Amino acid sequence: MRDYDGEITQLQLQIQEATTQIAHLEKEREEHAAQLKQRLTYLSSREILDLLEARQGRKGSMATIKRWADSGQLGEVIDERQAFPLLVNKQGNKRFLYPREETLRFLYEKGFLVPCYEVLDRVKLKQGTCMVHALVTSVSRVDLCFIYQVQLEATGEVLSQITEDKLLLP
Repeated sequence: MRDYDGEITQLQLQIQEATTQIAHLEKEREEHAAQLKQRLTYLSSREILDLLEARQGRKGSMATIKRWADSGQLGEVIDERQAFPLLVNKQGNKRFLYPREETLRFLYEKGFLVPCYEVLDRVKLKQGTCMVHALVTSVSRVDLCFIYQVQLEATGEVLSQITEDKLLLP
């Protein structure tokens, strides 16, 4: 003979436990997403070295990054494992993170993060399928990219918000 009441009670307990697990996982997922978003505001030592190699073509060293951090030039240093416990961590003893904007500002001031084109450089601008000559009138840094304002030589028209990938040297 089947114990219907017992089976129903057992299933209700399983549903209650599963509902609690779902609520816990949803909360953890939200915390993970928040930590992931917050992590984007920092750079690790490896990310800084990769950036220097990509922008300057030169290899740096962890000792240089540590020296800059110890002298306070990269802003407040945090430990990645303590600040972001839900994110998957890479192997290693210590993982330091540096505030992104302060680090990029320091690299820019130091001359390691430079635009491809300077003010008054003559460039070619891609407009659709054709190329037109222009003169760079201003350069501003937005995160890792540089945004240009150019003046077209033929018409004198000023164009803003031009990215590096749309410009070429003549």
